[in-house]
Formats: sequence, C-alpha cells, structure tokens
Amino acid sequence: MTILWSIAGFIVAMGLLVAIHEWGHYIVARAFNIKVTHFSLGFGKVFYRRQMGETQFQLSVLPLGGYVRFVDEREGPVAEEDLPRAFNRQSVYRRFAVVAAGPLVNLVFAWLVFSLIYFSGITGLKPVFETVPPQTPLAKSLPKNDQAWQVLSVDDQEVLDWRAVYQQVLQALVKGKPDIVVGLQSMDGAESKTVVLTMAELDINQPKQDWLSALGFAPKYPEIRPVISRVVEGSPAEKMGLQSGDWVRRIDGQPIETWSQLVEYVRKHPGKEVELLVDRNGRAEFARGVLAQREAANGPIGTLGAAVKMDAEALSAYRVTVSYGPLASLEKGWRHTVDLVEMTLDMIKGMLIGSVSVTNLSGPVSIAEFSGKAMQSGWVAFLSLLGLLSLSLGILNLLPIPVLDGGHLFFYVIEMIKGAPVKESIEAGAQKVGLMLILGLTFFALFNDVVRISNG
Repeated sequence: MTILWSIAGFIVAMGLLVAIHEWGHYIVARAFNIKVTHFSLGFGKVFYRRQMGETQFQLSVLPLGGYVRFVDEREGPVAEEDLPRAFNRQSVYRRFAVVAAGPLVNLVFAWLVFSLIYFSGITGLKPVFETVPPQTPLAKSLPKNDQAWQVLSVDDQEVLDWRAVYQQVLQALVKGKPDIVVGLQSMDGAESKTVVLTMAELDINQPKQDWLSALGFAPKYPEIRPVISRVVEGSPAEKMGLQSGDWVRRIDGQPIETWSQLVEYVRKHPGKEVELLVDRNGRAEFARGVLAQREAANGPIGTLGAAVKMDAEALSAYRVTVSYGPLASLEKGWRHTVDLVEMTLDMIKGMLIGSVSVTNLSGPVSIAEFSGKAMQSGWVAFLSLLGLLSLSLGILNLLPIPVLDGGHLFFYVIEMIKGAPVKESIEAGAQKVGLMLILGLTFFALFNDVVRISNG
C-alpha cells in the first residue's frame, strides 16, 4: 500500500509541477506569436494525444519531465508561412523570455503555495521544553531548569512551533554559522532570556543526527495514554503483532502510564528484545520482539514503529494555529520562499566547495517516498511538498548548465553581449557535456536513494 501511495504521489506531484513549468514556456511563446507544435508531459512512447488548434497536447509513459516544441528551422523544414513564427527567427530577448518563463513560473507557484498555506492557517506544537539534557549547549545556558520554557525566536526570527525552530537551525547550519541566538520565555510569563547556543557539535552531513536534541531541547508534550493509533509497515511493532487501538500497559514488566514513558524506555534499549503487555479490547495480550535502532546525537536510540492515538483535549494546550490575512500571507509566503532559495543556493555552494556532502542529494525514489507520505498526511503537507519541489525545480533549471534552461539563458546572455549567436558547434558540444553532467547527477542521486533505503 505504501508503494502505491508513493507511485501515486510521485505521478501527481511531478505531473503538476512539470505541467506548470512547461505552461510557462508555452504561454509566453503564444504571447509572442511563436508557433507551438507539441506540449508533452513525460518522455518516451505517447499513450494519449489530443490536437487543440495548432498544438498537439500529449502524455508519455515516463513521468520524469516534459517539453514544449516550437517551429524551428534547426529542427527541420519549416513551411514558408510559418517562418516569421519560427523560434530561431525571434529576437534574443524574446527567446530569453520564453526560456526563462518555465523556471520563473515554478518559483512564483512556490510563493503562491506557501502564501496559501499561511492564509489557511498553520497548525503545530508550541516549542515548549522543560528538562534539558546535561552536557548540551542549552544546559550550559540554563544550568538550573526547574520550569517550562517556550522558544520565541531563533536568530531574531519569530518561531511558533517546533517545525519553525528546526528550520531556523537548519538554515544556520547551511550558512555555516558558529552559533545561534535563541529567545526564551518562561511559561508563566515571569522571566525572559536570550541565550547563545554553539553549533559546534552539529553536522549538516549527518541527517540522522537529532539537531534539536544535540542542542539540548527536550520538547514537553502533554501526558497522553499509551494507546497505539497506527503501526508502521515493516517496523518492530508490526512484527510483534501490535495493532491500532492496543493500550500498552507494561514493557518488560514495568508499568507504563503515559506515551512519553514508553518512548523513553524504547529509546534507551536499541536493538534489544522487549516484551509488551497490551490491553486489546479488554483482553490482555503479550507481544515480544526486537526493537530497531537509529543513530542520534549521543549514539543509537531504539525505535518501535508505532504512532500514538492523540488526545485532542490534552493536546489543545500545546497546539498553536496561526493564520494571516491575504496581504500578510503573501508577505510571509514571499519571505519563506526567499529563505528557501537562499538555503538551496548555500547548499549548492557548499557541495561545490566540499563543506556539504553530495550524499545530501535526493533522487526520484526519495521524491516518490516523500510524495506518498505527504498525500497520506493531508493537503497542507502535500502542498508544502509541492511548493518545495516547485522551488527546487525552478532553481535547478536556472543553473547555467547546458541542456537545462539556465544553459540556454547563459548562451543568450553571451549573444546579447557580442551581438551574434554562439556557434552551433560550440553549443552542441556544451550540450553533450551538460547532458553527461545531468545524467551523472541523476544516477548519483539514485545511488543515494538506494543507500539511504538499505540503511533504513
């Protein structure tokens, strides 16, 4: 079932984003009266086509891209009456506009998606913590922590939930900042603090590292009954035979009253065999199995692979929902888009100079997995992923790599400067190099996907 969700999510996400990208090329070409012969989503064998006016719209079997084909003398013979509408006969400025429209529409779409999310309302968990793990940067700033605190800002940026805190930490890591400035307020409102936390122990190249835990944040959650709502496919919980609705009463003989107690015990026993006593519809059932493990900041931690059944009433005090008006949403969406563009460019720069590992590259398998999970999580999660992918697609296509839109734009800039087109032989050679580079990056990203999946 998970695979089906991933396939469906990938097809829907990539189909929509590619359609938006190619529509950008198409609509600007039509505005300049350039003849468009084909509008294709996908590559390879065509399984659906429809002629609409002078353009054939079609779907092909490989949903990994698309293209818009113009009348062009470099591609073949052109009818006499179509010569004024041929792409190669347009001014360099018109050709530049047509090619740039695709990635720019992707960036605008990302901005509008993020703005829509801010307008509809963002729901998350307040960044509240109580206990601070010892020997962490936060513990050194709060040596005596006998009360609950809420994070108000990170590096002068307001944060409303843990997701926003994580994003600010990630941005600081990508930029290579040595530390971050965190604004705190006690939950009773009586005290405020500003602390500086060192980032020395955090590693951008270790995605499994729990960066928030490494800094010392131990999120405080409401006391929720340890009732399972969902079991992850292929997890220890599934292998044990645990089911939705099971109420965990004991683990290895120890009484369990809250979900946090269960989580704490599981985390401390990676790779160990445990026995659970659960209440299943009033019957006592035993479940035995070996916990999985994953790497964290201070070593491996155990995982069970089960989600808790949330108590809406208990959670309400920790939940925050914020929505904005139309203009404020557009401003928030724009700021979020700019932040992500800057972070993406910093990541690319880091990979080029070697400070960021190329293992951070993800391929189509990861996109499919994330798309499937986002579709199951709700429309806000799926829209968030669409915005991020659209932004990434726009930036990628603007890079000055031959074969991509950015490569064409680079040659057009040279043409504007020198007053004559780049020689076709030079452009053709560059296209081959660019194609080899893109194929190499694609295969490397696929390799990363395979390694990531094989390592769990």
